[in-house]
Amino acid sequence: MIVNPLHAKEAESRWPKEYVESNLKLKSMSKSDQKKLFELGEENIKNVADAFVMEKDASSEEVQRLIEVHYNWVSVFWKPNKDSYIGLGKMYVDDPRFSINYDKYAPGCAEFMAKAMHIYAQENLPN
Repeated sequence: MIVNPLHAKEAESRWPKEYVESNLKLKSMSKSDQKKLFELGEENIKNVADAFVMEKDASSEEVQRLIEVHYNWVSVFWKPNKDSYIGLGKMYVDDPRFSINYDKYAPGCAEFMAKAMHIYAQENLPN
């Protein structure tokens, strides 16, 4: 995986503990497992975008299952609580470096993702 050095430096300065833990987890994985993990993440984004295009409700069981997959994927790197997972969704909308990952499949998908993440967090995650 190629990581933009500017993003890495920003993550390290904003979330130093989580940055170290995430890197240790990633480095403990084989290159093949890393590739599979990132492919799973990309597939999940595509599935969320498909649900958005099909006008599924963010609170629907189908979408919430996709968000559970996303939460579990994120948790490989860092285990967010309710507020931090909601904040992550907000970052997907507010920061174009992240929103492009969702909106490239369907404009507006980042907002849909954030809404679905907010619902998931409210219903499933501790503070």
